[in-house]
Amino acid sequence: MNPVSTLKTQQGISLLETMIAVLVLAIGLLGVAGLQTMNLKNSQSAHQRTMAVMLAGSMAERIRANALLARTGVYILAKTCNTISLNGSIQNVERTQWMNELKLALGAAATSCGEVSYDGANRIYTIVVSWDDSRALGGLAVMTLRQQVRI
Repeated sequence: MNPVSTLKTQQGISLLETMIAVLVLAIGLLGVAGLQTMNLKNSQSAHQRTMAVMLAGSMAERIRANALLARTGVYILAKTCNTISLNGSIQNVERTQWMNELKLALGAAATSCGEVSYDGANRIYTIVVSWDDSRALGGLAVMTLRQQVRI
């Protein structure tokens, strides 16, 4: 076996191996970038869900803090998807603040909505918060959270 002829037949093999290794690395990096993108989308969805829970809890605490007057239904708020400006009573100011906080936390999209209804017979307030969750993996165009408060 002649060593000179063996080297001539293997010319370019290491370059080919290097190119294949670079290709495999590039595909791996694209996969990591895709995972990172999905992670960011799902993190945003989790953040919005957390904010919705906190906002519903905030309104529940406002209702509980003024339970005697709340039994008259003063915290009722029809489904609203815009910021509002109610003046006068403390309940109007609290509803205005709550809707403005909701729009700030969940975005100004038309699907970021809040609603507060009251069942006087059972003394139960139902707080509904809706937002756009379509960016999450398997997310819905409109995600809705409901929380009930008995006073």
